[in-house]
Amino acid sequence: MAASNRQHVEKRSPGLFDIFGLGNGQGDEEERTWALMADSHVQRLVGRAHSVAGEAHAKAIRRIAYLPSWVPFEMKRTMVIAADKWYSLSRGERCVYAIAGINAVVFGMWQIPRLLPIMARSFLHDPRSGLSYTMLTSTFSHREIWHFLFNSIALVSFGTSLADIMGPEHFTAFYLSAGVFSSLASHLLSPLRPALILPSLGASGAVYAVVASVMMLFPHSKIALIFLPFLPMTISQAFPALMAYDLAGAVLGWRSFNHVAHLGGGLFGIAYIEWFAGHWGRLVKSAELRRAQKDN
Repeated sequence: MAASNRQHVEKRSPGLFDIFGLGNGQGDEEERTWALMADSHVQRLVGRAHSVAGEAHAKAIRRIAYLPSWVPFEMKRTMVIAADKWYSLSRGERCVYAIAGINAVVFGMWQIPRLLPIMARSFLHDPRSGLSYTMLTSTFSHREIWHFLFNSIALVSFGTSLADIMGPEHFTAFYLSAGVFSSLASHLLSPLRPALILPSLGASGAVYAVVASVMMLFPHSKIALIFLPFLPMTISQAFPALMAYDLAGAVLGWRSFNHVAHLGGGLFGIAYIEWFAGHWGRLVKSAELRRAQKDN
């Protein structure tokens, strides 16, 4: 079953960005990359033998090389090192780190007292507010450092392998859909316990979906929990136990976490890999066909 699920998830065709001309594309990319690196400003900054991972990497270095002269040379070199590190990552890793970076920016905004009214209105989902877009924006929102760090560690630990399999476009669509679905689950079920209707935020629902998907694809993977590092177990043992804890929390009305959102995210991840992952490949093929017909 795991092999069959993985076959549906794997990205075997160009991403939607590439099909609609928004990605790097293929074509004569090597020639364009060579031309960018042959620029005199670039060669003065990095030399003639500097290797790059592709056209996007070369463009980043060229932009650094053309920064104003008042920017110190040492700073430009530091920026080149950062660009080299960034483009040495796989596309899936860059996608996950970009999401984690957005989470970090939003977390930083929560720490600015002047922004608190805006953050509470736009990055906190309250079922009583009448706002629907906060089901998405709250997915990137963390107010406490422990919440932000725990979700970021889990996202990077499990998300990078999943994003490499899916591809960045597929993973981004999956992650955002999971975040909205988990918020929607909490929103729709909150009237069952009116006393427990509280504003919520956090990437936990989307992260649960990521972990659930990894469990479906790699059920025998060994993991170690942060608070139980001496007790290794498989992900197919640990994640159902976590879901059982959240089920108990949802039934008994525990208020420590948004247990319904966690359950919604986990079930979304399981259902997506089991029944819906193949739809992305068909969507990409359909878009590719339409693009080809338009070009002809």
